[in-house]
Amino acid sequence: MRGQVVSLHLGLGSGLPKPRVEALELLAGFGAKGDRHAGLDPDRAVLVAGLKAYEKAREAGIELPYGALGENLLLDLDPHALPPGARLRVGEALLELSQVCTVCKSLSQFDLRLPKLLYGGRGVYARVLEGGVVRVGDPVLLLAPAR
Repeated sequence: MRGQVVSLHLGLGSGLPKPRVEALELLAGFGAKGDRHAGLDPDRAVLVAGLKAYEKAREAGIELPYGALGENLLLDLDPHALPPGARLRVGEALLELSQVCTVCKSLSQFDLRLPKLLYGGRGVYARVLEGGVVRVGDPVLLLAPAR
């Protein structure tokens, strides 16, 4: 399975949406350099979302700017369709999907229906196994899950 990076976001301060950036520097075991969540939990180093989450919101009449889900990486493939432990080569970096992101009440600022609508489909947290720079338009390659 192949895809590409649609949008990148770095949470410098508090609140959503996370501002868009053209490139992220991902650090192994840490996360996105400069992001407010980096370094807190290596299993939740970066949040990977798919366009499908934004499409689902749009179908319900909710227009969201990219970054509204708190994602660091927005891909044109659905991370929820991949098994836990799946590895993604994204630009120079290697990510391993670790756990589904819970939907928090912070999404309610956009629409009160959003937390329920995107329950189990907001995005997937990933560990950064190999650091590197990721840019908008970079290819995403699914590698076999580690077993």
